[in-house]
Amino acid sequence: MSITRASIVLLASCLLIGCAEQKMEDLQRFVENAHKGRKPRVEPLPRIKPHETYTYTATQLTDPFSKSNLVRNTPTQATGNAPDLNRRKEPLEQYPLDSLRMVGTLSKDETSWAVIRAPDGTVHRAQSGNYLGKNYGKIIKVTSNKLFITEIVSGGNENWIERETSIAIVK
Repeated sequence: MSITRASIVLLASCLLIGCAEQKMEDLQRFVENAHKGRKPRVEPLPRIKPHETYTYTATQLTDPFSKSNLVRNTPTQATGNAPDLNRRKEPLEQYPLDSLRMVGTLSKDETSWAVIRAPDGTVHRAQSGNYLGKNYGKIIKVTSNKLFITEIVSGGNENWIERETSIAIVK
């Protein structure tokens, strides 16, 4: 084993010695003269246009923080029915409505359920009368491709607004 190593080392050193003794005068001459008379072409820098100044004259405008500018939203569908805050929350009420996905339906006799996937991957079954979403959403109707929901949102000044929304099935 040591004889093969010695022969490999000897062969490699002979090859390296053969490469070191060559004269490369023609290569050195080419490198020196290849770009001797050439100058690199550099494009001029673009002219910078001066920035136009703008004077903001807010003193002529009304103060956005004055009390006269406050506009109260008058709800169009105000209801006196505030959500039942003492009601026990259902599992789907811990997720925002836009993060829930309807992935299917189940039905037996006259009852239909929506199969809903939550953001954490769990699958839930819900029917008319169940609640979901952060805005006290109540399922009104379950069809084969859509879930109809009524949410109760605050309209300010202790008024509550009912708004209808839906979740379509994801295919």
